[in-house]
Amino acid sequence: MTIAPGDVAALYRSHGHIVLRRAARLLGNDEDAHDVMQDVFIALYRHGERFAGRSSIATYLYSITTHTCLNYLRNRRTRARLLERYAPGPVVVPARSEGRAMAVEVLNALPPDEAALAIYLHCDELTHAEIAELQGCSRRHITDLAARLQRRLEEQFA
Repeated sequence: MTIAPGDVAALYRSHGHIVLRRAARLLGNDEDAHDVMQDVFIALYRHGERFAGRSSIATYLYSITTHTCLNYLRNRRTRARLLERYAPGPVVVPARSEGRAMAVEVLNALPPDEAALAIYLHCDELTHAEIAELQGCSRRHITDLAARLQRRLEEQFA
């Protein structure tokens, strides 16, 4: 099952609020969340064939949104680093709480699959079974990935 480009507008109207709410929760502000929402639906328009129908469209959008937010956070960090290095004047970075900045830094240091798992486990409080269904893999794989994530975080904060 694929999503035809003509169906994206209807999906935007029916599921856009879900994507926006998810992005705002992960990114912490509405402006970035709107950017991510647009990116998600543009990707859906361009690559509707990637939807295999193994899950509901809401589950698929939830997963795409999570990964798009993680990429957005990584790109924002890279841009800030480049600006700091090459900008002629001082760089003004929007103020964030220390905890949020630290969480973003930790997520950026993780491989994408572990970063997504960290969000699903610690922000969304999903079970391993729910994450496995969302990711289209086995519960055992999620358990192994969670153990690897736990070891990595323990090493990082030791």
